[in-house]
Amino acid sequence: MSGLLRCAWAFLVRDFRIEASYRLSFVLQFFGLFVSTLLWFFFAGFVDGVGAGSGRLAEQTGNLGFFPWVLAGITVSRFLDVSLSTFAAQIRNEQSIGTLEAMLVTPARLGHLMLASSTWSFVFAGMQATLYLLFGVFVFGVQIRLASPFSSMIAVLLTIVLTIAAFSGIGILSAAFVLYFKRGNPINFVISSFSLLFGDVLVPAQSLPGPLAWLTKVIPISYATNAVRGALLRGETLADLLPNLAALAGFAAVLLPLGLLGARLAVRRAKQEGTLVQY
Repeated sequence: MSGLLRCAWAFLVRDFRIEASYRLSFVLQFFGLFVSTLLWFFFAGFVDGVGAGSGRLAEQTGNLGFFPWVLAGITVSRFLDVSLSTFAAQIRNEQSIGTLEAMLVTPARLGHLMLASSTWSFVFAGMQATLYLLFGVFVFGVQIRLASPFSSMIAVLLTIVLTIAAFSGIGILSAAFVLYFKRGNPINFVISSFSLLFGDVLVPAQSLPGPLAWLTKVIPISYATNAVRGALLRGETLADLLPNLAALAGFAAVLLPLGLLGARLAVRRAKQEGTLVQY
């Protein structure tokens, strides 16, 4: 564990210095978050207006209102996006600047390098997710309902960690694909699209046609969005959220080791064939 923490800190410091050196870009990214939140606020007003009087929208969002409901969804989706894309992007970057081979011959374990190399991406995603919520609460009037501040924050943190672990397994498999085949993994786009459509992120699961509604049960992010909405918007306790957390833990227990195994096999084959530094 200490080796992983040292690797994570080293990558975090390096990548933060690189990002902070482009100050205008760094600031504009946060301005873009506000614009994105504003866009969803106006869109939610349109959706609420169209659904007014029918009662179906209120039922589908658990009486939360569409904007608070979708705000929680896009907050969680930041970690989905980063988990799926960052590992392959880091590998591709190290290949292009010629540091991949040097990184892989260090004493650090492959698993530690794979996980730690994306530390800054996850920290930055956490900052973005926090800003989404702050904009929602202090600018657009979203009401937060907590069972207790401590247990609710613990529930949200556990949800985020387990979501990252589950989808990082797929993201690391994507990086293994890049390592061996030298091309991006097209499966990531499919998984991301399916998660946004059927994962209770942007479209309420109850609005899906009956034959498609079952897909929500097999997509990890649906449990994450439900847990975050429960902890922040419905005032549910940690005990209430345990079924969602247990489901996420199950996905993580399967997908993360699978991803690390795929990366190990890809590195071994690339070394044997002498193609490790090709891109």
